[in-house]
Amino acid sequence: MATHLVKLACELPDDVARSLSTWTCAELAKTLIRDGIVDSISPSSVQRILAAQKLKPWRVHHWLSSNVLRDEAFCQTVRNICTLYTRELGAHERVLCVDEKTSLQPRTRTSATRPARAPNEPVRVEHEYVRQGALNLFAAFDTRTGEVTGILRRRKRQVEFIELLEAIDRTTPAAISLIVTAA
Repeated sequence: MATHLVKLACELPDDVARSLSTWTCAELAKTLIRDGIVDSISPSSVQRILAAQKLKPWRVHHWLSSNVLRDEAFCQTVRNICTLYTRELGAHERVLCVDEKTSLQPRTRTSATRPARAPNEPVRVEHEYVRQGALNLFAAFDTRTGEVTGILRRRKRQVEFIELLEAIDRTTPAAISLIVTAA
Protein backbone atom coordinates (compact mmCIF):
# COMPACT_ATOMS: atom_id res chain seq x y z
CA MET A 1 0.00 0.00 0.00
CA ALA A 2 2.79 2.48 0.88
CA THR A 3 4.43 1.91 -2.52
CA HIS A 4 1.13 2.61 -4.27
CA LEU A 5 0.63 5.77 -2.19
CA VAL A 6 4.11 7.07 -3.05
CA LYS A 7 3.54 6.35 -6.74
CA LEU A 8 0.16 8.10 -6.60
CA ALA A 9 1.59 11.14 -4.80
CA CYS A 10 4.20 11.49 -7.55
CA GLU A 11 1.52 11.70 -10.27
CA LEU A 12 -0.67 14.64 -11.18
CA PRO A 13 -4.25 14.26 -9.90
CA ASP A 14 -5.66 14.67 -13.43
CA ASP A 15 -3.65 11.63 -14.55
CA VAL A 16 -5.69 9.42 -12.20
CA ALA A 17 -9.11 10.93 -12.91
CA ARG A 18 -9.12 13.41 -10.02
CA SER A 19 -10.04 16.96 -10.96
CA LEU A 20 -7.64 18.67 -8.56
CA SER A 21 -4.83 21.14 -9.00
CA THR A 22 -2.67 19.51 -6.29
CA TRP A 23 -2.90 16.59 -3.91
CA THR A 24 -3.84 16.89 -0.26
CA CYS A 25 -3.53 14.06 2.25
CA ALA A 26 -7.32 13.82 2.41
CA GLU A 27 -7.63 13.54 -1.38
CA LEU A 28 -4.87 10.92 -1.55
CA ALA A 29 -6.69 8.90 1.13
CA LYS A 30 -10.00 9.14 -0.79
CA THR A 31 -8.28 8.03 -3.99
CA LEU A 32 -6.67 5.00 -2.30
CA ILE A 33 -10.08 3.98 -0.97
CA ARG A 34 -11.82 4.69 -4.30
CA ASP A 35 -9.29 2.55 -6.17
CA GLY A 36 -9.71 -0.33 -3.71
CA ILE A 37 -6.09 -0.23 -2.52
CA VAL A 38 -7.23 0.03 1.11
CA ASP A 39 -10.57 -0.26 2.90
CA SER A 40 -9.82 2.83 4.97
CA ILE A 41 -6.94 5.18 5.70
CA SER A 42 -6.80 8.53 7.47
CA PRO A 43 -5.23 11.67 6.03
CA SER A 44 -2.80 11.72 8.98
CA SER A 45 -1.64 8.19 8.08
CA VAL A 46 -1.09 9.34 4.50
CA GLN A 47 0.91 12.31 5.80
CA ARG A 48 3.12 10.08 7.99
CA ILE A 49 3.86 7.70 5.11
CA LEU A 50 4.71 10.56 2.76
CA ALA A 51 6.81 12.31 5.42
CA ALA A 52 8.90 9.16 5.77
CA GLN A 53 9.59 9.42 2.02
CA LYS A 54 10.18 13.20 2.24
CA LEU A 55 7.29 13.83 -0.16
CA LYS A 56 5.00 16.86 -0.02
CA PRO A 57 2.84 16.76 -3.16
CA TRP A 58 0.70 19.65 -1.90
CA ARG A 59 3.65 22.06 -2.14
CA VAL A 60 3.98 23.95 -5.39
CA HIS A 61 6.59 26.14 -7.03
CA HIS A 62 5.44 28.59 -9.72
CA TRP A 63 7.59 29.66 -12.62
CA LEU A 64 7.19 31.52 -15.87
CA SER A 65 7.93 29.09 -18.66
CA SER A 66 10.07 30.53 -21.41
CA ASN A 67 8.55 27.95 -23.79
CA VAL A 68 5.06 29.44 -23.58
CA LEU A 69 4.43 31.90 -26.37
CA ARG A 70 3.63 35.41 -25.19
CA ASP A 71 1.87 37.88 -27.41
CA GLU A 72 3.77 40.91 -28.64
CA ALA A 73 1.77 43.32 -26.44
CA PHE A 74 2.85 41.39 -23.31
CA CYS A 75 6.49 41.38 -24.44
CA GLN A 76 6.43 45.10 -25.19
CA THR A 77 4.90 45.84 -21.77
CA VAL A 78 7.67 43.85 -20.06
CA ARG A 79 10.34 45.70 -22.09
CA ASN A 80 8.78 49.06 -21.21
CA ILE A 81 8.67 48.27 -17.49
CA CYS A 82 12.26 46.97 -17.49
CA THR A 83 13.40 50.13 -19.28
CA LEU A 84 11.50 52.29 -16.82
CA TYR A 85 13.13 50.51 -13.87
CA THR A 86 16.66 50.66 -15.29
CA ARG A 87 17.05 53.81 -17.40
CA GLU A 88 18.64 56.93 -15.95
CA LEU A 89 15.98 59.32 -14.72
CA GLY A 90 15.97 63.04 -15.08
CA ALA A 91 15.94 65.21 -11.96
CA HIS A 92 12.20 65.79 -12.45
CA GLU A 93 11.26 62.07 -12.69
CA ARG A 94 10.28 59.36 -10.17
CA VAL A 95 9.30 55.74 -10.70
CA LEU A 96 6.93 54.36 -8.08
CA CYS A 97 5.79 50.78 -7.74
CA VAL A 98 2.28 50.78 -6.24
CA ASP A 99 0.61 47.82 -4.56
CA GLU A 100 -1.66 46.83 -1.69
CA LYS A 101 -1.28 44.39 1.14
CA THR A 102 -4.71 43.42 2.37
CA SER A 103 -6.00 41.86 5.57
CA LEU A 104 -3.11 42.74 7.86
CA GLN A 105 -4.18 41.68 11.34
CA PRO A 106 -2.56 43.73 14.09
CA ARG A 107 -2.49 41.85 17.39
CA THR A 108 -1.68 43.43 20.70
CA ARG A 109 0.01 41.16 23.26
CA THR A 110 -1.71 41.01 26.65
CA SER A 111 1.69 41.29 28.40
CA ALA A 112 4.89 43.04 27.43
CA THR A 113 7.61 41.06 25.66
CA ARG A 114 10.52 40.30 27.98
CA PRO A 115 14.11 40.53 26.71
CA ALA A 116 16.65 37.74 27.11
CA ARG A 117 18.51 38.30 30.39
CA ALA A 118 21.31 35.77 30.07
CA PRO A 119 23.24 33.86 27.39
CA ASN A 120 21.24 31.06 25.78
CA GLU A 121 17.99 32.45 27.22
CA PRO A 122 15.31 33.28 24.65
CA VAL A 123 13.20 36.41 24.42
CA ARG A 124 9.82 35.75 26.04
CA VAL A 125 6.73 36.64 24.06
CA GLU A 126 3.27 36.30 25.59
CA HIS A 127 1.22 33.85 23.55
CA GLU A 128 -2.10 35.58 24.26
CA TYR A 129 -3.11 38.56 22.18
CA VAL A 130 -6.11 40.74 21.36
CA ARG A 131 -7.18 41.07 17.73
CA GLN A 132 -7.42 44.65 16.54
CA GLY A 133 -9.41 43.96 13.37
CA ALA A 134 -7.91 43.94 9.89
CA LEU A 135 -6.08 46.71 8.08
CA ASN A 136 -5.15 47.30 4.46
CA LEU A 137 -1.81 48.83 3.48
CA PHE A 138 -1.70 50.87 0.29
CA ALA A 139 1.86 51.85 -0.61
CA ALA A 140 4.07 53.29 -3.32
CA PHE A 141 7.76 52.30 -3.36
CA ASP A 142 10.24 54.66 -4.99
CA THR A 143 12.44 52.30 -6.98
CA ARG A 144 15.48 54.58 -6.83
CA THR A 145 15.46 55.99 -3.28
CA GLY A 146 13.64 53.23 -1.41
CA GLU A 147 11.24 55.80 0.06
CA VAL A 148 7.75 54.48 0.74
CA THR A 149 4.56 56.52 0.74
CA GLY A 150 1.80 54.55 2.39
CA ILE A 151 -1.53 54.66 4.15
CA LEU A 152 -3.30 52.13 6.41
CA ARG A 153 -7.06 51.91 6.19
CA ARG A 154 -9.78 49.62 7.54
CA ARG A 155 -11.43 49.28 4.14
CA LYS A 156 -10.17 48.46 0.65
CA ARG A 157 -12.08 50.45 -1.90
CA GLN A 158 -11.49 52.87 -4.73
CA VAL A 159 -11.73 55.74 -2.22
CA GLU A 160 -8.71 54.48 -0.26
CA PHE A 161 -6.65 53.92 -3.42
CA ILE A 162 -7.43 57.45 -4.60
CA GLU A 163 -6.34 58.67 -1.16
CA LEU A 164 -2.94 57.04 -1.73
CA LEU A 165 -2.66 58.66 -5.16
CA GLU A 166 -3.48 62.05 -3.61
CA ALA A 167 -0.79 61.49 -0.92
CA ILE A 168 1.72 60.72 -3.67
CA ASP A 169 0.65 63.83 -5.57
CA ARG A 170 1.09 66.04 -2.47
CA THR A 171 4.62 64.75 -1.80
CA THR A 172 5.91 64.48 -5.37
CA PRO A 173 6.79 67.62 -7.31
CA ALA A 174 8.33 65.46 -10.04
CA ALA A 175 6.88 63.71 -13.07
CA ILE A 176 5.71 60.29 -11.92
CA SER A 177 5.59 56.91 -13.60
CA LEU A 178 3.48 54.45 -11.62
CA ILE A 179 3.80 50.69 -11.92
CA VAL A 180 0.53 49.32 -10.54
CA THR A 181 0.03 45.60 -10.05
CA ALA A 182 -3.37 44.18 -10.86
CA ALA A 183 -4.84 41.16 -9.19
